[in-house]
Amino acid sequence: MRPILLSILTLLMIITAVHPASADSSSYTSRIAPLLPAEAKNNGKLGVVVKSLTTGETLYEHNGEKLFIPASNEKIITSVAALSILKSDYRFKTEFYSGGVVSDGILHGGLYIKGYGDPTLEAAHLGFISYQLKRRGIKEIKGGIIVDDSYFSPRRHAKGWKEEWKDDFYSPHISALSFNYNIIELKVYAAKSSQRPTAKIEPAGTNIEIINKALTSGKKGALRTDWQNDSTIVLSGVIKPRASVVLKIPVKNPTLVTGNVIKNALQEAGIRVEGTVTAGEIPRWASAFYTHYSDPLSSIITEYNKNSVNIIGENLIKVLGATYKGAPGTWENGSLVISEFLRSAGIENGFRVADGSGLSLNNRVSPDTLTNVLSYAYRNRLIASDFIVSLPVAGVDGTLKKRFRNSELEGRVMAKTGYLKNVRALSGYIFTKKGDVLVFSILSNGYGWKTKEYQSVLLSELVNCCGDYGRDTTYQ
Repeated sequence: MRPILLSILTLLMIITAVHPASADSSSYTSRIAPLLPAEAKNNGKLGVVVKSLTTGETLYEHNGEKLFIPASNEKIITSVAALSILKSDYRFKTEFYSGGVVSDGILHGGLYIKGYGDPTLEAAHLGFISYQLKRRGIKEIKGGIIVDDSYFSPRRHAKGWKEEWKDDFYSPHISALSFNYNIIELKVYAAKSSQRPTAKIEPAGTNIEIINKALTSGKKGALRTDWQNDSTIVLSGVIKPRASVVLKIPVKNPTLVTGNVIKNALQEAGIRVEGTVTAGEIPRWASAFYTHYSDPLSSIITEYNKNSVNIIGENLIKVLGATYKGAPGTWENGSLVISEFLRSAGIENGFRVADGSGLSLNNRVSPDTLTNVLSYAYRNRLIASDFIVSLPVAGVDGTLKKRFRNSELEGRVMAKTGYLKNVRALSGYIFTKKGDVLVFSILSNGYGWKTKEYQSVLLSELVNCCGDYGRDTTYQ
């Protein structure tokens, strides 16, 4: 993957150094216009914009200014705004406070942990956090652990998220203090026939209990989980003999789960913790003694876009709101910050921002606006490389790894996918065989599986564009 990305970025640098050449694109437009399916011409369900980044010309447009639900193409807007406003070297932080004095290795008054929206805290960081506390001489904590997620508003889901999505792992509860994307894995292993299977939660140390009503059976059926309350899961249904199943479940109270997982890690590292994990806010008298930082935003944006990790976008939009409009961070204030950024970049309309990931059905964006955002990112040398390499590469990685493989599009398309029921979206860049870089956005609401077919047909044509399309007789 790396050589392909480096080649594309080298090409990008060469092209941006070249002065745009004027050319008559009308002949090429007339060539690609017939590719639009007949049924999509008048039903308003499909919007397309294609522009050349070397000439600045629009090669094709259909419903370019119409507003569509963008699904995960909303991540393009969130990414470009976050990289531009927070900067590529921004790091999320998690602060650790002592509620009293530390003497003879004992931290009195409880350990306070305040989250500032880091969506990437995971098991790999626990050992380092434990080491940092031990390095500061802490051998025992008295007064328990108090977790503070007040940097974000208490609402866990954005407006416009469907109710039935709220138990799916791709739409976890949002909190300023998070662990493992606020997802637990329930690993279930079959037992003897008619007996209860073994069920185990990872990560270790959560405050979640399992009521196991499942059975091992050769009968048809599946496992099911239901929350009895915020800390109790009921497992039911059947698992086949000799089978093992991993269920990904979003937790109901991510703040308390994070605190309990950290408590367990500290105890395993030899730090005794006396007391329970509770929710609260940092008191004025507490003393900060350690701050844990995430990887830089440039790295996090790559994970966000390559694998379409929704929680990253939601934490980003709330952090933007908290940073520039005041804590606690809200979706509404974050949306204002992003909207103000777009207007400052010369993009006045054609968008309505409701969340950071694209899950909300209240988001709206036009294909023209998305191509303008992509053009801005391409031309902004401060964010161009970090943003472009974050996008999935056709046939190579991310959500495009299995698409366009072994075709002339492989390695030449870098784009963000988007999918919800009745929504299909693909927007990004295509590096043509003739040396041009095109920016495109294909959005559909209600056009269904035929959108994917059209995306493939259009991009397969565009990859052979353009560079010299004004002088190429094959397009006359």
